[in-house]
Amino acid sequence: MDDIVRKGCFKPEAHEEGVAEGEILPLMWVFTYKFDEDGYLTKFKARLVVRGDLQQIYEDTYAATLAARIFRFLVALMAAFGLKAFQYDVLNAFLNAKVDRKIYVQTPESYVDQFGPLLRLWRALYGLKEAPLLWYNDLCTSLRKMGLKPVPGIPCLFTNEKLIVFFYVDDIVVLVRPEDLAAHEEFERALKDRYEIRCLGKLGWFLGIRVVRDEEQGKVWLLQDSFVDKVAANFKLQKKSGRYPATPLNEGLGPSDEEPNAELTKEFQSLTGSLAFISCITRPDVAKAHSVLAQHLQNPNQKHLAAAKHVWEYLIGTQYYAICATALRTESASYITEGEANEAGVEPLFFGASDAAFADNLETRRSSHGFMFKLYGMPIDWKATVQRSVTKSTTEAELMALSIAGAEMEWWQRAFKNVKFELEFTPQLLCDNTATVGIVTKREDRLQTKLRHVDTHQMWLRQEVEQKRIQVNWVPTDQMPADGLTKVLPRQKHESFVKQLGLEDIRSIITPRENKEAEKGVKLSAWN
Repeated sequence: MDDIVRKGCFKPEAHEEGVAEGEILPLMWVFTYKFDEDGYLTKFKARLVVRGDLQQIYEDTYAATLAARIFRFLVALMAAFGLKAFQYDVLNAFLNAKVDRKIYVQTPESYVDQFGPLLRLWRALYGLKEAPLLWYNDLCTSLRKMGLKPVPGIPCLFTNEKLIVFFYVDDIVVLVRPEDLAAHEEFERALKDRYEIRCLGKLGWFLGIRVVRDEEQGKVWLLQDSFVDKVAANFKLQKKSGRYPATPLNEGLGPSDEEPNAELTKEFQSLTGSLAFISCITRPDVAKAHSVLAQHLQNPNQKHLAAAKHVWEYLIGTQYYAICATALRTESASYITEGEANEAGVEPLFFGASDAAFADNLETRRSSHGFMFKLYGMPIDWKATVQRSVTKSTTEAELMALSIAGAEMEWWQRAFKNVKFELEFTPQLLCDNTATVGIVTKREDRLQTKLRHVDTHQMWLRQEVEQKRIQVNWVPTDQMPADGLTKVLPRQKHESFVKQLGLEDIRSIITPRENKEAEKGVKLSAWN
């Protein structure tokens, strides 16, 4: 409450005619616990918020946030070019933004004698529907005044000649070359002049993602071991002393013909929802498993629930698997064909892969497809999903998948240019279907199909390859990095898939925190 008053969040307002022009909303106290990155209790918090759920008058409320793939891309650049990374937290961020219309709130009962029954809201108090947007606009305006420019097409990312700044709500990260640290210090001073901030030092955690760096090796790892701990505690998935599952799923899943069970459905949906988060942030090896489970959210049965728990047991057993970016090496600075890369043990610094599994959905006969892009060894973008329409052959399914991946690759090339990171070669897109590669590269005749949408994908791919915007190359199925995004793999193939993704077990290099429970307090699991 003291912070709210100090920032001029509201002022007493007498009952006037002008009050009728605005909206009167109640306030409420929200009590929460704050935990550190490892799930240990650090403080108790009480926050006064607006009952935004009762709000009737509002227009724009959407505030952009940083995409996970952009964060991974920036981390890859950090590793490749040895950039320093510093992190800041803006305290009571929303209260820095001014409200742009008349809003009134009812004074909390214990403060009526001090402030009166009615208050005029002047700042974007938490709970207000438009508060995130007001704060986003305020921060963007401040960054522009500090000499930074927004990157076109990428929200929450700003750059100038010396700094890269990105943020997620009130978490701000600055990337800078070692020789430009003076520019970083100037930025920090300007940020302190504008906001009340907490300097968190070098980037170590970001939105629950652990960032581990070895500057001597030029490596950066991303993992979510604490999130796995949290889910395991919430769903009482006890850690075993024995062996864990070697693969996320043992087999595909069919639809349920049983009567819906509300309790089972809720648990299954919660497990699958939690899986969605980790599968799209740092664990592409479980993306296909999530795609399979997500097809049964409406009426799961015991077999589906057991499969969901099986995936989480796999994640508990591989808790310290991390995606990794590696510093630029001379041999990977220019384009290398897949064959040369395999012989030299070096991947191209940027490439993509696309795959499809024809008509593998027994209920709809739609095909699964997936794509994956790697930059400096780190998977920065991936997807495992089901095609929206039915195709009539493997080649048609592969063409559709390749077209979607090709469009994604061109988006990445535009994104690279916008941050002045331009490739000196035409990036390659890998495909393990010889007929598809032949058609796209015009080594074979055009596929004759009456499906207009398939024909459109085919002609677009031919156009992009001819104009040398992308390069499509064939790769054997056992070397296809996207294979595990389209099908459930047996153990040996899954282990190969994990290696192709560049996932590494870094349990041994994470500094152990002995006796932390005694030093810092209560573990998160004790509060569940």
